[in-house]
Amino acid sequence: MRMKSIRSRRWGQVGAVGGMALLAGLMPGTGVASGTHVVETRLGYSCTTASGEHGADVTVSVELPVSSPVGVAVQPEQVRIGLALAPELLGELPEGETPVLSGAASLQTTVTQNGVSTDVMWQALEIPESGVVADRDTDIKASGAVPTVTPRSSGAMVFAAGKLQLDLVVRPSGGETPEPVVVPVSCTADADQSAELGTVRVPVPSDGTVPGAPDGPDAGTTPQEDARNADAGVAADTKEVTAPDLPGCKILYGPVTAPPRPAQGYMAGYANVKKQKAATKFQDPAHLLLQLNSMLAVYSCPTGSLTWVHSEGTMDYRGKAQMPPARSTFLTFGFMPTTATVEMSLTGPVYIDTFNDGAPDPVTGRRKESTTATAQVKLRLYDVSVNGTPLDVGPNCRTARSMELALVGKGSTGAGPDEGYTVKSGGPLLGSADVPPFTGCGATEDLDNVFTAAVSGPANYTKMMQGPLCVDGVPAHCPEPPRPKPER
Repeated sequence: MRMKSIRSRRWGQVGAVGGMALLAGLMPGTGVASGTHVVETRLGYSCTTASGEHGADVTVSVELPVSSPVGVAVQPEQVRIGLALAPELLGELPEGETPVLSGAASLQTTVTQNGVSTDVMWQALEIPESGVVADRDTDIKASGAVPTVTPRSSGAMVFAAGKLQLDLVVRPSGGETPEPVVVPVSCTADADQSAELGTVRVPVPSDGTVPGAPDGPDAGTTPQEDARNADAGVAADTKEVTAPDLPGCKILYGPVTAPPRPAQGYMAGYANVKKQKAATKFQDPAHLLLQLNSMLAVYSCPTGSLTWVHSEGTMDYRGKAQMPPARSTFLTFGFMPTTATVEMSLTGPVYIDTFNDGAPDPVTGRRKESTTATAQVKLRLYDVSVNGTPLDVGPNCRTARSMELALVGKGSTGAGPDEGYTVKSGGPLLGSADVPPFTGCGATEDLDNVFTAAVSGPANYTKMMQGPLCVDGVPAHCPEPPRPKPER
């Protein structure tokens, strides 16, 4: 069903800042701040829609740590926003049955420390569905997870509220007509008040310094350049990235782009050769070079809100976009021992798409996360011997075309350490690939059919283990991240 909007102009400038700040919340911190207190602040706002302008009292409630060490991520918890909207602001409502309202809220906040301020958007706060009564104020309640902010020096961190954006979806409680109405509501805090939400103390470290830490809080909005990402050797297979179309879901926010955050890590594992009932072991870990969180969108789905985050990456082995070569031995056709060096190379970027629950589970406090890493790769075989006798296959014995390798990792984040696979903490990635026919095999005779018959075919299972990432601006796992071991 197509939606119509009362006002087409979007809150673009602040929305872009919010997208960048949300990305910071998906980055790993270096520990856990302890000791919390709940603060509740009531603020006056002026809210505007195409139907007019009206004042509103907005209540913001948040649980903050009492104090946090330098370099430890501060995580605001239990964020809740409440206000009553005057009926005039909702404008023309669907006729017929009693309308119902849902949507999402975004609150721009400012974190100030030692005179340095950082904008952090608390966005994708879910507004659950509720009824709308004509000629009566409509109560809006929004809640959800928000980004972390990491102090890089001592001194009090002060959180303050700024602009509030509501994206409201008003529709009849039954039937398919008339169409739902999307009502964007922009609210500005009254100037004659203190918009402070709360303060977190950051004491001076025992040694007085934190090596490499810049002054002021870091919300991930100023990523530094990483020279190793400058030339990844990525080749032709590229595509235009767009927000995925999720059946039954609608986009509440975005898609927006933001400066990606450089990261690096390592990956090792096994790739099966199904026809040989054996596997190639990539013992030496591949060096991953990643650009995290370059695009995001927030969806409203029947099961709740979802956040989509897109990242991209490549591999680096001696300046080439490939895994380190692996030496393998198979019993070709079940009886002939054949040994070859296998080279797996990228022919384009690795596209990494992560979906996570927009709000934590009310019981466990955790958010499920699913990531799919998709790459176009080619295989090359060389240094081949059959039953101990060298077989000259030439320098270009490779798959005739690229094959798609899709690896999926599932996990969760929230209270305590990450579980399963997440992009920042690593873990197992599982998938399969269909190996195309081979071409260019044989220096003096055509061996294409031999290797095609022995290797090519569908559903070749792959399991890779990714280690935790070293993320630009975050000390954990830096400068050299852990190297994982292959696991079957």
